[in-house]
Amino acid sequence: MKVQEIREKFVQFFESKNHIKYESSPLIPQNDPTLLFANAGMNQFKDFFTGKANPNHKRAVTIQKCVRAGGKHNDLENVGLTARHHTFFEMLGNFSFGDYFKEEAIVFAWEFLTDVLKIPKDKLFITVHHSDDEALEIWHQKIGIPKNKIFKKGDKDNFWEMGDTGPCGPCTEIFYDHGPDHSTPGLVLKEGQDILEDELRYVEIWNLVFMQFEKSKEGIKPLPNPSIDTGAGLERIAAVLQGKYWNYDTDAFTPIIKKIEDISGKKYTEKESQSSFRVVSDHIRSATMLITDGVIPSNEGRGYVLRRIIRRAVRHLRLLNAPDGSFCKIVPAVFETLGKEYPQNKTNSALAEKLLLLEEKKFLETLDLGLKYLNESLKKDVLNGVFKGDAAFKLYDTYGFPLDLTELILQEQGLKVDTKAFDSSMLKRKEDSKKSWKATGQVDNKIFFEAKEKCGETQFTGYQKTNEFSKLLYKIDLGENTALIFDKTPFYGESGGQAGDSGNIKLNGNLIAHISDTQKPVENLFVHICDTDACELLEISETYELQIDIQRRELTKRNHSATHLLQSALIEVLGKHVKQAGSSVDFEKLRFDFTHMQAVSAEELQQVEELVNQKINSALEVNANIMTKDEAIHKGALALFGEKYGDNVRVLTMGDFSTELCGGTHVDNTKEISLFVILSESSLSTGVRRIEATTSDNAFHYLTRRSRLLGEIERLANAKDTASIDKFNYYIEEVKNKSKEIAQLKDKLQSSQSDELFSNPQKIGDFVFVSAIAPEGADSRKISDIFMDKNNNGILLLFGQKGDKQSILIRRPKDLKTIHCGNILKSALELIGGRGGGKPELAQGSGELGGIEVVTRFVKKSIEEAIIK
Repeated sequence: MKVQEIREKFVQFFESKNHIKYESSPLIPQNDPTLLFANAGMNQFKDFFTGKANPNHKRAVTIQKCVRAGGKHNDLENVGLTARHHTFFEMLGNFSFGDYFKEEAIVFAWEFLTDVLKIPKDKLFITVHHSDDEALEIWHQKIGIPKNKIFKKGDKDNFWEMGDTGPCGPCTEIFYDHGPDHSTPGLVLKEGQDILEDELRYVEIWNLVFMQFEKSKEGIKPLPNPSIDTGAGLERIAAVLQGKYWNYDTDAFTPIIKKIEDISGKKYTEKESQSSFRVVSDHIRSATMLITDGVIPSNEGRGYVLRRIIRRAVRHLRLLNAPDGSFCKIVPAVFETLGKEYPQNKTNSALAEKLLLLEEKKFLETLDLGLKYLNESLKKDVLNGVFKGDAAFKLYDTYGFPLDLTELILQEQGLKVDTKAFDSSMLKRKEDSKKSWKATGQVDNKIFFEAKEKCGETQFTGYQKTNEFSKLLYKIDLGENTALIFDKTPFYGESGGQAGDSGNIKLNGNLIAHISDTQKPVENLFVHICDTDACELLEISETYELQIDIQRRELTKRNHSATHLLQSALIEVLGKHVKQAGSSVDFEKLRFDFTHMQAVSAEELQQVEELVNQKINSALEVNANIMTKDEAIHKGALALFGEKYGDNVRVLTMGDFSTELCGGTHVDNTKEISLFVILSESSLSTGVRRIEATTSDNAFHYLTRRSRLLGEIERLANAKDTASIDKFNYYIEEVKNKSKEIAQLKDKLQSSQSDELFSNPQKIGDFVFVSAIAPEGADSRKISDIFMDKNNNGILLLFGQKGDKQSILIRRPKDLKTIHCGNILKSALELIGGRGGGKPELAQGSGELGGIEVVTRFVKKSIEEAIIK
């Protein structure tokens, strides 16, 4: 049975049991800073389990894309070595939110596996939590599993946790017996161990979690409603149904492996190459899906993990002798098996190919540098045949060398790695990385969920109206501010990159309070932020007139509509790999982040700006229509990658130039935008650029100011247009040349002055010792350079003055190893109330004014003792 058929049968089965199919959530968890990546099907339902939110349907079924390559669940280092560990995998899941519980969950799982998929019952074994006699009896009495095939396990095996915090509970697992041919070699079970300890033979294929608790920093507390969260690994079930032991031998991977064979010229059946085939085929799936869900390679957080995955795969491609630049060519094969289930990811495949090619190129350059670093490290970082762990970690962290690659290279030279020191460095790096993505605290939206339960959804009328008579339903105290909830509102709540509206609250035409901002903390609940003192006069159930700031709204609409034109223009000028990576729109300007591999040239920016203005002047009609997500995709609507959309979406079209999913407010015709001007283009991170622009009145004012500035420049330069630019370039070049001349004259002056400074040398052994006071404002470091050029066996003690501090510099020749300038200076500074140190060859510091003679005697004596010694 192919993986696509398994997906379809799973969904159909649970839909027949009154479950509603939910789309997979993106791999970047939304509104959950406790997770690095989506690692289980239940992530998107966290608020349903904790009781913060109530679902529209009590039963759900999903096919969830998951990545386990960081955080609590991390399988990265096992990939390629085992038959079933993956960084990316698909989780089949069914869920109950306070509806059915243990018995129904167990019955559903057993029925699907044995009746629908026809897996032999004698091949299946069960585990339960050691305290869960109820689950054990359901398996035994209801399903008919003999007790000798049900095994009790502890927390490590049968208590599931989402992460350091979140919903959790005991679980029961279903194992499949792959047969005695796959038993762990040499395994002898001790007394008290069960047969499932043979992990190579017996493989878990389904985990049924009984969500009963929530874990927090304060401890574990019961959930309001016991719920069900199950997860079955699609790749593992495919292996069972296709008669394979290795997941990589199923059709989830075979198209990818075939492509790697074509690229490398090697065969997957070659034993020595199989591990590399498996690593590459796994990692291309995770890298492709992460990028097409909005993760960009970087040096921290999620981007750092993605970069590690890419580099590990590229290194294994090299072991397969694949040509440089091959990794990105495997992307189309990924979507042969994944594309139908995740069409939004597939639409971003061009971006994945571009970014992967860039990352591979960068890594291959780094690889050569890493080999150079390793060769240099072998001269100084080896002790008693062991390579230092911190050096091995630098190879890993900076140059992308996995530990096994370093060990392999060192093994050829009869050396080992200090793996304990390596692990210690790795642990510190993981903690630092965790801090970079994990928020210090999460805003508790429970009060807003509760408000929505009491008040219902807010009716938004702002697409048609700028004022509305609305009933005040609820107040939430936020300290200095108060959140107001009305039954309907024309105020747009901040979302989709568009800032929230501001405006006024009136009663009988009189101003009562000012709304400074509008937010949507939970879906379809509009929260109006108002000063607490002003809100005291507002009464629940009273009807008020809500009136938005029309001028700000109009300017915001123009900027937002221009953002859509900008995205389409960028795609037309730069290519289809351009994807929105974030945006911010308010009444002053717009900011648009997008994927692109290099800086946008001045010519390209001009093309983009001209194209947007052309579409503005074309007076394109702007229309918004509600349609199903599938209809929108068929229509070619652009979506923000990494976002999860509902079944029905709002599609905004601007003529035939722009079609996007968007819930924001917009102009009715592009002519209303009037004018579009790009303010700046810059780099946000590797592969992500940022354009800031403005429109309408703001654009006109900007160009007016620029025109006046240009006029002033022309007046000062006494030249017009480009001639003024040439003249200023000439002036700038002249200033540079004069600055160089001044610097050279200063150096000559210091050199001539130094002859007087160095005129009283004293002999200490074979060396010359000079103590001097530098002229006011002189560069002590440069004077020491001049001294060393003239005295290759000289030792300099140089005093200076910086404000109310006495500065001191000590410098000696490189080959005078017996003197450590830093140590001498540290002791000398103590004599004048200073602190500091430095390197063996050169040290600088400062202390209280005076004491030159005392310091000179101490330093000279220290040098004499060191040289004589």
